[in-house]
Amino acid sequence: MEISALQSIGLSEKAAKIYLSTLSLGTASIQDIAKKADIKRPTAYIYVEELVKDGLLEKYPSGKKEIFKAVDPIMLEKRIERQLQEAKNLIPDLQAIQNQMSGRPKISFLEGREALEQIYHEICNANQIRFWSDLRAVEKNFQNMFIKIAEAVNKNETRTREIIADTSEAQKSSKHYASIAGKNYSSRIATKTPGIFNDNAIYDDIVVIFKIQGHNVFAVRIEEKAIADTMKTMFDMAWDSATPFIGR
Repeated sequence: MEISALQSIGLSEKAAKIYLSTLSLGTASIQDIAKKADIKRPTAYIYVEELVKDGLLEKYPSGKKEIFKAVDPIMLEKRIERQLQEAKNLIPDLQAIQNQMSGRPKISFLEGREALEQIYHEICNANQIRFWSDLRAVEKNFQNMFIKIAEAVNKNETRTREIIADTSEAQKSSKHYASIAGKNYSSRIATKTPGIFNDNAIYDDIVVIFKIQGHNVFAVRIEEKAIADTMKTMFDMAWDSATPFIGR
């Protein structure tokens, strides 16, 4: 268990064995460490030097030999903190590389409830939201997110417009949503057939198409300003022709 835990913070299996063996021995020579870890001495020496370099083992002279001691395990926490800081420092450079892909939309295909809930959490922080959906299906299949987004709309005063399916169930869900979201939410009823059977969202520079019914739930997320702006225009045209239901 300890070996797998050490591997999870970046140590190789052999390095983890060396560290644990040295920790249990107190101070020891390469020969003793290799024997305890059940690793050949030349190989053990390579990993011991690696751990010394990483600051997890300390090296002391002892006559013509060298002995080694494992540092306090609290140093593992400092190692993780250092790795986390290095990762944070690296993120801007990685994002710069990502942003160099100008003209190419960021397209993600996400499967499963957890992945879809991540998108719904993202929507909670949007500046403005346009939905067209079978709102009853959203309330039924993702009730917790249905409520969470409505609460976020109310709290953040996020203007939200929704074109809903022409069903009594969707209208009932829209009234429920409005009771939570407040004055910032308005909805209209789609007048065209065959209707709306899932959830779709446009917010910021992002378009998401959901498939939320049945066992295989997934979403396609597209992040690209021109595409999002075009879809916003199409939504606004549909909004103008839809039947008013809640709000303006």
